[in-house]
Amino acid sequence: MDIKSFRQFLKTLADDTRLRIVFLLMNNEPLMVKEIQAILRISQPVISRHLVRLRLLKIVSDRREGNSMYYSLHKNIENEQKKILDFFFSQFSSFEQLQNDRVMLEKIKNERPSPANEVHNANP
Repeated sequence: MDIKSFRQFLKTLADDTRLRIVFLLMNNEPLMVKEIQAILRISQPVISRHLVRLRLLKIVSDRREGNSMYYSLHKNIENEQKKILDFFFSQFSSFEQLQNDRVMLEKIKNERPSPANEVHNANP
């Protein structure tokens, strides 16, 4: 990573919404846009705009499954970037907003249909 890429990475993270999205995706579990929207309580177009910026810098990646788009931390995120994210969230995850987001994330995950129910519902 060169200094220009490093600066772009930091500038991208210098936004509350993008920082919160990355924090949610640090749990290594893909999230749908509607789940991110429910957690952050921000409109879908705004979430999508931030996800595009994160995707362009290869911080997050997306995967389409049917009509749903799933986002996760990019598998090939540069080692330096991963170290910065790990450090930041290990030191500052006590921020009230990030704690609230984590609680909402757990609630969303608990409300997901189980895979067994999806298969059962798909074959009435």
